[in-house]
Amino acid sequence: MNEPQEFTRPFFPDVESLFSEYVEYYGGTVVEKLESYKTDRQNADFFFEHPVIVAELKTFEKDIFSEPEDIPRLMELFEKWIANGLMTGEDLKEYTFRGNQLPQKCIDDMIERASKTIERAIYKANKQIEETKKTLNKKNANGIVFLINDGNYFFTNQGFLAVISDLIGRKFKESSFDVIIYLTINQATYKEDSELDHTIWVPIYTKVDDQGETIVSDELYSFVNTFGEKFLTEFLTLKTGHKPKAFKQIEGIEESIAEFNKQKFIPKDIIYKK
Repeated sequence: MNEPQEFTRPFFPDVESLFSEYVEYYGGTVVEKLESYKTDRQNADFFFEHPVIVAELKTFEKDIFSEPEDIPRLMELFEKWIANGLMTGEDLKEYTFRGNQLPQKCIDDMIERASKTIERAIYKANKQIEETKKTLNKKNANGIVFLINDGNYFFTNQGFLAVISDLIGRKFKESSFDVIIYLTINQATYKEDSELDHTIWVPIYTKVDDQGETIVSDELYSFVNTFGEKFLTEFLTLKTGHKPKAFKQIEGIEESIAEFNKQKFIPKDIIYKK
C-alpha cells in the first residue's frame, strides 16, 4: 500500500517574477518589453489593453523594525520617549528583554513610522504610473497599484488596510491610480475555526463622489474581480498543482473587517521553515 504523501505548502521565492508571469498569462504586457519603453524615466511595471490600464507592483518582503539597519530608527524613538518622559531607561529594558507592553503613545509613534514605509511605496507607484501614461500616450488609462505583503508582520491585514485607506483619504485623493489592491501570496493566514491557509486579495478604490460613494467604472470593477479570481483559483493552481478548497468573495466593509479579525499570520520561518 502506498503511504499518503505529506502536503507541502507551495512557496514562491520571487513573487515579483511570479506576478509578472501571471500578467502575461492573463494577456497583459510587462512595460519594459514594450517598444516604447524608455530607460531615462520612471516606469510602471505592467500595461493592459482591454481595458486600458497601467499598473505598478510593490512588495513588502521584510518586517518593519526587524533588520540591523532599522536599529538607528529604533534608537531614535527610544531616546525620544525617554526625553519626553514616556518611559524610563528601566522601562526600556523591560520592553526590550521581557517583552513588556509599550505605552500607547509609543505604539502610536511606531505605527506612524511604519506607515511611512507604505506611504513611500504608494507615492513612488503614483509617479511611475503617471509617467508611464505619458510615455504610452494613455492619459485616460486606469491606474492600479498592487501591494503584495510578503513578509511584513508589523501590521495585521486589517492594520495594513487601515493604513492604506487613511493614506488614500489624506494624500492620494487626486492620483494617477484608481485602485490599490492589497494581496498576500506566501504570507498565509489562519483562523482558529479552519484548517485552511488563507490568501488575501482586497481592492481599495480611490475615487469617491460628494456623498462618499465609490466611483468606479463597470469595466474596471469587472477587471479587478476577474483578474483576482483567476490569479487565486486558476493560475496558482497551474503553478502549484493544488486547487483551492474554497473561494469567498466579500463585498461589504463590515463583513471584511469581521473576517480579517479572525485571521492571524503564519510567519515564514514557521510555515516554510525559512
